[in-house]
Amino acid sequence: MFYGFDTSTEEAALGALLVYGIYRSRDMKRFKITPDMWGIIERAVKGSAKRALDLLDFIEKLKPRLACSTLKPKWMVTDPNLITMTRVINRETGEIIQKQDESRREFWVQILEEVNHQAILDILYQKTSWVIALVRDRLEREKPLEVSGIIKEEDDEE
Repeated sequence: MFYGFDTSTEEAALGALLVYGIYRSRDMKRFKITPDMWGIIERAVKGSAKRALDLLDFIEKLKPRLACSTLKPKWMVTDPNLITMTRVINRETGEIIQKQDESRREFWVQILEEVNHQAILDILYQKTSWVIALVRDRLEREKPLEVSGIIKEEDDEE
């Protein structure tokens, strides 16, 4: 399992993460849930991947097609179990203290620097249905968490 997607292929999971993040960040008033919604998303992913030069270009092409004006950091989390630490210097003693940084947000910056863009674009274009299935599977697994209030669709901080 990579990035919360039930697959052993990291490239497919990263492609699914990009689609998931953009889908979750969409303007829900402009891009509503309809019977053909997943067909629209699948066509948008395939078309965006076909014309994209790299993953950054793919993101820019897919966002308007899914009515996403900006990516929300809440949906860009790559590892929900990751605990980041911040070093703080105690001015009185000069002691270095490590504190858990719970407010740190991710923006896919590092991950997009390190991956093979062409391999992921190939999966997004040639295996679009599989990528969409991975996204839908994760959304289905998150439904009980949304119902219980652990995951909230709208977030006021964004």
